[in-house]
Amino acid sequence: MTFGEKYFGSHVNLGPITIYGENAMHWAVNIKLRRSFLCFRLPFRCFGKWWPLYFYLSPDATPTMATFMIGKIA
Repeated sequence: MTFGEKYFGSHVNLGPITIYGENAMHWAVNIKLRRSFLCFRLPFRCFGKWWPLYFYLSPDATPTMATFMIGKIA
């Protein structure tokens, strides 16, 4: 197991902000706004490779319902 998987393999909630570690979310951040979520991926390696970066706004925090998106979901 890598250091990230061992110590940052889950997620942390800080009020309306959720930071996902080295897990299936690949170092992502979701921020709850009034009526939507602001979601983006942090530029860190995860599972030994670089994953595509994204930034989107969505009413339910999923990329399929995004109203605005930059980048792509792998």
